[in-house]
Amino acid sequence: NTETNLVALRRTIYLTINSSLDFEECAHKLMKMQLKPGQEVELCHMFLDCCAEQRTYEKFYGLLAQRFCNINRIYIGPFEDIFKDSYSTAHRLDTNRLRNVSKFFAHLLFTDSISWEVMECVKLNEEDTTSSSRIYIKILFQELAEYMGLKKLNDRLKDP
Repeated sequence: NTETNLVALRRTIYLTINSSLDFEECAHKLMKMQLKPGQEVELCHMFLDCCAEQRTYEKFYGLLAQRFCNINRIYIGPFEDIFKDSYSTAHRLDTNRLRNVSKFFAHLLFTDSISWEVMECVKLNEEDTTSSSRIYIKILFQELAEYMGLKKLNDRLKDP
């Protein structure tokens, strides 16, 4: 029964996302759903899953996740955990998903929606990285540099 409820919740979230004209309408509709405690994590996963499935990165998903992090701090932790998880499992993502996921998290970092401390999980050496995780980080930093400019990004990395 719990599995059935989870599938129904994911389906409702998916349909709401896809029937919304913009991220503000989507956020409004999803907020009205009044999730039960613990379902916030599923919402966060759905944002990333839907984003990853797109042919190209849609800023809609970054803005949507940003809005939820700004509205209620309860969403920040799950997104930070999902960042760490997606980085450690980057080798399971195809190139397109990898690009979209990296750009999604670049948006959340750039807007300070999640803490830059999530970068602790990134160890840049040959032993601790895969070709996929290196691509993930490359895209993430390219996006951050584009959003922030190199100087601001460099300053931010030195003093998170």
